[in-house]
Amino acid sequence: MKQGLLSILFLLGCCFNLFAQNSEKATLTNLYQQAASYPQLKAKTAAIEAADLHHKITKRQNLPGIQFQAQNTYGTYEGTPGAFFPLGGIFNVSGEGNSNQTAVNTFVSATAQWDVIQFGKHRDEVKLADLEKAKAETNYELTDIELKREITNSFLTWMYAKYMQTWAEEEVERDLTILKLSQSRVNSGLVSAADSLLAKTNLKQTLAQQKQWEAQTKTSANRIKEFAGISIENEMPSNLFLSTIEEKYSSQEEKNHPLLTTKKQDKERLEILEKNITHQVLPTISVLAGGMFRGVGFNDQGNQWKDSYELPINNYLVGVGMTWDISSFYDKSLKKKRNQQEQIQLQEEQEVIERYLEERENSLTHQLSKSLEEIEEAEEAYAAAKKSFDLFKVRYESGIIDLATLLQIQQTLQFTEKSRIKAYYDYWTYWSDYAYSQADFSILTTVFN
Repeated sequence: MKQGLLSILFLLGCCFNLFAQNSEKATLTNLYQQAASYPQLKAKTAAIEAADLHHKITKRQNLPGIQFQAQNTYGTYEGTPGAFFPLGGIFNVSGEGNSNQTAVNTFVSATAQWDVIQFGKHRDEVKLADLEKAKAETNYELTDIELKREITNSFLTWMYAKYMQTWAEEEVERDLTILKLSQSRVNSGLVSAADSLLAKTNLKQTLAQQKQWEAQTKTSANRIKEFAGISIENEMPSNLFLSTIEEKYSSQEEKNHPLLTTKKQDKERLEILEKNITHQVLPTISVLAGGMFRGVGFNDQGNQWKDSYELPINNYLVGVGMTWDISSFYDKSLKKKRNQQEQIQLQEEQEVIERYLEERENSLTHQLSKSLEEIEEAEEAYAAAKKSFDLFKVRYESGIIDLATLLQIQQTLQFTEKSRIKAYYDYWTYWSDYAYSQADFSILTTVFN
């Protein structure tokens, strides 16, 4: 007996844990957290890391560049300096000597170049790399809020379809009751068989709507699974869907939406490039240094291989150099004009986004206000239609009215109840759009948490 009781308690505990886990899934907060591993976001994270590495590489480009080479060659000997490959693809032989002689040459060298004065060119590259990293972070934020909007809309659509599915199931039960009443009256000879057929037709239409909303629920659940990787198809929607919240608009005087931030960053990039156009026409001052060891050994008595360190030579060289691309003066003015036109283009695009966000904010606050009024009217209409149906149903049972009249009242009830649920769906959809325009979904996560 005790073992059986313990088994029952264990099963109840497992069921409770499963229910708790499932109910935890159907929250926006949890869906957002699960969607953090969505490939699109992971790609943006990789872009941020790549931009950060590029920024570090660009900063290190100001360090001295060092090149090293070593070679040991065997070939023609012409003069004491010997022969070597100073650069890849170049063969050098210098001096005078007997053509039938050969030599072994060792050549080791290293050169360093440090661009100590670049007149702002390197600084511009560092700024551009830093801006590239900031823009990668902004692109992540933009992708994140766009993904949240997709998840939120899918979540709201799922709840709406789930409530409409429940509505259709209740309508089926109501139609079954009417069908039984009509069949009872037909069997009693009070009405003709047409009443039963009419009630059955109405039932079939309601069953078709039920299948439609079941499919819509499945589609929305699959969409959520695509983003978050979890299934909420069999879960119950939040009862807060059929409720409203106090209007708390987080309007900001200065917009900081990622859509605007990207345009501002593009504009800042063009400003840096405009300065860089001037910097590019200036020379680059470098400190140069080099060291070389060369050894040569030649066969003077028919010895094919000779010690290459027989005649060692050591050289070094230091100096200051200047590189100046004079031709950059030719197209400087054209580059500046092109840059200015691109800045004008970005300024206009930024103004378009600012107007869009402002218009959306004003429109959505107005729509939310009117949506509350619509919900209030829909609730009153639904309550009146439900009460009216209950009264007319009693009259039909008493034979005071015919079935056609009762079905007309039922259609009114169906319409008002569907309108009521749709009004709440529109209300939360407006909130979702408003949250996107503000780049802040905390209002919705607080409600559906």
